[in-house]
Amino acid sequence: MAARPCKFPGGLGVSDVVGFAGFFRNKDSRRQAEHVAADRDRWRAMLAAAPHPWCAWSASEIADTDPAADADPGVGQSALSDDAAALLGIASADALTVALPAPELAVALDRLRRHGEPFRCETTAPNGRRLVLTGRRGAAGVERCDVVWIEDVTSARYAAQDTARRQEEEAGAARSRLAELQAAADALPIPVWMRDRALRLSWCNRTYARAVDGDPATVLAEGRELTGAGPALAERARSGGFAQSDRVPVVIGTERRLLEVTEAPLPFAGEAGGGEAGTLVVGYALDLTPLEEMRGELDRHLTAHAEVLERLGTAIAIFGPDTRLRFFNQAYARLWDLDEVWLRTEPTNAELLEELRAHRRLPEYADYQTFKRERLTRYTHLVEPLEELLHLPDGTTLRHLAAPHPLGGLITILEDVTNTLALESSYNTLMAVQQETLDNLAEGIAVFGGDGRLKLSNPAFARIWDLADDDLHGEPHIADVIERMRPLLEMPPPGLDKAGEKAAADKTVGDRDGAYPGAATWDALKEELIGATLERSVRSGRVERSDGSMVEFSTLPLPDGAVLNSYLDVTDGARLENALRASNAALEAADQLKSEFIANVSHHLRTPLNGIIGFAEVLANQYFGELNGRQMEYVRGILAAGERLLELIDDVVDLTSLGAGVTTLDRGPVNLPDLLDSVAGLTREWARREGLRLEVIAPAGLGEMEGDGKRLKQALFTLVVGAIRNPPPDRRIRLSGERLNGSVTLSVSGAAAPELDPQGAAALGVSLARSVVELHGGRLELDETNGRGAHVRCVMPVQAPVNGVRA
Repeated sequence: MAARPCKFPGGLGVSDVVGFAGFFRNKDSRRQAEHVAADRDRWRAMLAAAPHPWCAWSASEIADTDPAADADPGVGQSALSDDAAALLGIASADALTVALPAPELAVALDRLRRHGEPFRCETTAPNGRRLVLTGRRGAAGVERCDVVWIEDVTSARYAAQDTARRQEEEAGAARSRLAELQAAADALPIPVWMRDRALRLSWCNRTYARAVDGDPATVLAEGRELTGAGPALAERARSGGFAQSDRVPVVIGTERRLLEVTEAPLPFAGEAGGGEAGTLVVGYALDLTPLEEMRGELDRHLTAHAEVLERLGTAIAIFGPDTRLRFFNQAYARLWDLDEVWLRTEPTNAELLEELRAHRRLPEYADYQTFKRERLTRYTHLVEPLEELLHLPDGTTLRHLAAPHPLGGLITILEDVTNTLALESSYNTLMAVQQETLDNLAEGIAVFGGDGRLKLSNPAFARIWDLADDDLHGEPHIADVIERMRPLLEMPPPGLDKAGEKAAADKTVGDRDGAYPGAATWDALKEELIGATLERSVRSGRVERSDGSMVEFSTLPLPDGAVLNSYLDVTDGARLENALRASNAALEAADQLKSEFIANVSHHLRTPLNGIIGFAEVLANQYFGELNGRQMEYVRGILAAGERLLELIDDVVDLTSLGAGVTTLDRGPVNLPDLLDSVAGLTREWARREGLRLEVIAPAGLGEMEGDGKRLKQALFTLVVGAIRNPPPDRRIRLSGERLNGSVTLSVSGAAAPELDPQGAAALGVSLARSVVELHGGRLELDETNGRGAHVRCVMPVQAPVNGVRA
């Protein structure tokens, strides 16, 4: 322990004053000074090793007699050790009473300094440490030194108190723990008790007391036993040295309960040295009534479960922990084609595998033993259900599911999925074909679900609406899809062309504020499109897009709540349709002009012709005198020519009416043989001049039909004229009739095929004949004969239709 430097004159320490004051009086002897210095160092080292802090005061006058002492800073009126300075927080021994302001200490220190009276006192430092101060005076000759030793007794003083407090706390904790154990034992739902060496009840919990209808004190005082066999069971347990249990039916309250009573010995050394007679016994009882009820319920459930499994069509087998077959249903026996009598002998799984292998009812394995070991290891290693497919040699495919059974062992489920896999394969193929077909359709297909999201689409849909693949990825909502269609659906406002440029007209574009109305209009249009697209009704139509293209759409509700939308770009077709409409309008105008021209020409021809015929009739009747033979012949020629010309004009008008598509029938009886002869009479001479042979075939019984004889004559006439103008290779034309089953067939054989003369008489004749036949409720049949022209048959009912008008 290092000493703080003293402030004595000459710099000597307290040790110098105590041990060597006398030696420094001899200033003349250097030898003695050296001995004194050596002794001083030794005593300084001894004081530094003191076990307690100290403070010292010296009354030495050495500083006046020893000039050499001035250089030693350790000499002074007072000194203190470093640990004293650190303990008390002072720098000088004179400040001791300041650091420890106890009055008794000040008095004791004053007496020590004045009279050398030793003291011992106890005080408390400001930092809370408990200190014992001991004052002593040391003297050597005329020198004296007063020393106060400071001992810190805080730890020692409080050690006993801590020990007593700790013991009290441990005792309290033990009492609390005992109370907690007692409370825990009372809270237990099972009766617990203890027996003394005489096997009498010495303690019980509240559950025990309630079970025997009493409180713990009364139960212990009266020795009420829960069961009559309790003491005997306790004796057996103590004699055997281990717990003994027995199941006993007991009536608790008004209910009959089944208890499992257990008595267990507790070794305890008595006053006589312990042994069997000094052993305590603890007992408890478990209520097994719920367990027995649950066991009965479980047995009933297992029985019902087995009955359900037995009636299932799926093959099910349950193997016990010993790999023996514990249960199987009839479907299992039928699936493997095994004898049920043999299965009821509970064969092991290994035996069952061998039997199945012998009947080739297992898949073909290159290493059967490895397969067998793997199957058997499932009883100990399988923790999760395992599903696999078994492909049998006969082509059957089984779905095999093996799972751990809750009661140990494995449960096996087998299902024949041969047809299912075939159906699934067919389904997948069909779906692939349908998907490929859908992807290659020219129509754009989009299916929106009931939630408004795109469920299905094909590439044509994206192509028609100029959508990227990312726009249709992830089932976007219909609002997002229509928003991406906006460039093609939003029409430019009035006054702007499709490219968005200003029209030439100088006028205000937009609403009243002059703004572009696209945004407001688009929101309304978007809502309308969403509603129309998701509407569950069959709709179709066309929409013109902003780029001038035309798209045909249709919607069809699907059974699952979705809506199928199809789109087809019909821009080219629409343009062609518009062109055809314009062409048709022009043709109708030309046809109307032609009809008007023919009617006008007919009128202007009839007027002079009627005059010619009238004057010829006057001459023929000889109203103004007789005519000679040559004159009469000429007049008759004029009349015949006029009538022929009049008929020709009437035929032209009739042909015009037929071409216009509006004609009425003048119905009446028509003699069919006469009709054929009349047509032949009109054309035979013409055919003869062309080197053709005209034959008429009118079988007996051809008879009559109801119709317009004039129109029929015109139809046959045009057909024969077409044949004359385009003669067949064999130069023969046959005009015939046939009656069969209420219908009449008038035929022209050897007629020219319309495709050989599409703009000539043949095509015109067939067209006009078809119109006349259809007016009579019939049909015109055209057959081409190799090398002999065409065969035209006009098949008509005997009775013409009443309405006889074709529009």
